[in-house]
Amino acid sequence: MNTKAIKRDKGFTLVELIVVLVILAILAAIIVPALLGYIDKAREKQDIIEAKACITAAQAVLSEEYGKTKGKIELDDKNPVINVIKERQAANLNPKEPTKDNGDVDLTGTSYAKRILQLADLDPYCFMFAVGSNHKSNGNVSYATEHDKYTVYYGFYMATADSEPVYYYNGEWTKANPRYKDSSAIFTNRNVVQVGPLKGKRLQYYLVANKTGKGSVDSSNFWNWLKAMH
Repeated sequence: MNTKAIKRDKGFTLVELIVVLVILAILAAIIVPALLGYIDKAREKQDIIEAKACITAAQAVLSEEYGKTKGKIELDDKNPVINVIKERQAANLNPKEPTKDNGDVDLTGTSYAKRILQLADLDPYCFMFAVGSNHKSNGNVSYATEHDKYTVYYGFYMATADSEPVYYYNGEWTKANPRYKDSSAIFTNRNVVQVGPLKGKRLQYYLVANKTGKGSVDSSNFWNWLKAMH
């Protein structure tokens, strides 16, 4: 009888199986975190791609408005270059008017918001952008030029309620909240860029998509929610 053949038929011993399981566990400990890291990076890239699409769509709508008005908006006027007061009043959307302190605008539910999101082909959890403000300059705040008022300088984007937000400021994309951290470009006064190439530029905000349930641009709840973002 061939004893070698008999041994082969017996398969793995218990010790050999334990060794194999240990090796598999070690490989899993190495591979799984790496795989999850790749998934996170892919998701982050996708979020930035979507955010860029929204910013591009917003800029396209602003450029279209600039062509219609030829930039004839008073520099010292807080009135936004996209005016949706009548549309919001007719649809009974709140807030109906821009904020009194900075002229920030809630575009959600308006034709402008729908156009921006249709151009981007997205339905995000929250999207907001900011342009150079019409607000009168004071202190170290620089006057907005006509082009500034139609140019996107800031963006905030969240794909879903569980997504990490992405930000656009000073011409760059980041996952770090730039609005309230001392080392970043927008802090202390949420309406003025503090450092970087856009230092001193006053910002005016347009809220395009908002499923947060935290209120709108006229609500401290909304800004505190945004402030708490990492």
